[in-house]
Amino acid sequence: MNSYGTKFRLSIFGESHGPLIGVVLDGVPAGMPLSREDFLADLDRRRSGAKGSTPRKESDLPEIVSGVCDGHTTGAPLTIVFRNSNTRSGDYSDFRATPRPGHADFVAERKYRAFNDLRGGGHFSGRLTLTLVAAGVVAKKMIGPIEIRARITELGGIPRERLNCEPGRELGAEGAPTLWDELIDRTLRELDSVGGVIECTCDKVPVGLGEPFFDSLESQLAHLAFSIPA
Repeated sequence: MNSYGTKFRLSIFGESHGPLIGVVLDGVPAGMPLSREDFLADLDRRRSGAKGSTPRKESDLPEIVSGVCDGHTTGAPLTIVFRNSNTRSGDYSDFRATPRPGHADFVAERKYRAFNDLRGGGHFSGRLTLTLVAAGVVAKKMIGPIEIRARITELGGIPRERLNCEPGRELGAEGAPTLWDELIDRTLRELDSVGGVIECTCDKVPVGLGEPFFDSLESQLAHLAFSIPA
C-alpha cells in the first residue's frame, strides 16, 4: 500500500519522471498556519545536485492544492504536489534488460508484469522521499512542544568531534589535512560510497505514546525508517 497512519494518515502518489509527485495528508487539524515558506528549509536540506549526489536538479517547490485557505489549514485533506521538470527518461531504457543491482527494477517488473513505470525508478525512486519531507514538515507543526533534532555523528569513519560537513571546510581538527571536498572527490574517483551515523533525539515527548504490542512507538518508527527508499 501507499498509505500509512490512522489518526494522521499520509498517502503518496506519482512517479519519478511523471508530471508530478505528491502527498495527501488526512487528519490535519483546522486552523494551523501553513504556507509554502514553511517547507523550504527542510526541502533545501534534502535537495539534490550536490557533489556526490544525483546530478538531477529540480526546483522542488511545493504547491498546496487543497486543505489550506487564507493561510490556515481547513481540516480537509491537505494535498501537496511537486512538479517534475528535469527528466531524461531515455537514460533508463536499458534497465528492462539489465536491472540495476539493489534497485526495484527486477522485482517491480515481475510483480507488475512489466507495466510498471521504469523511468527514473518510477514509484520506487528516491525522489518520492520529497513527499515524506513535506509530510514531516506538517507533522512537526502538529506535535507542538516536542522538539526533534538530527545530526551527523560520524561520516566516512570520521567522528563528529573532527567533522564539519560544510564543503570547503576541514573535517579534522585545526591543521588536519582532510577536507570534506577531498573526501567526496576521493570517493567519486574510487566509484565508492562512504557510510555514516545519524543521531536523532526527541525532547519533551509525553509519556505513554504507542500501543502494545506490535504498535509500540519503537516499532512504528522502525516501520517508517525501513520504508524510506534509496
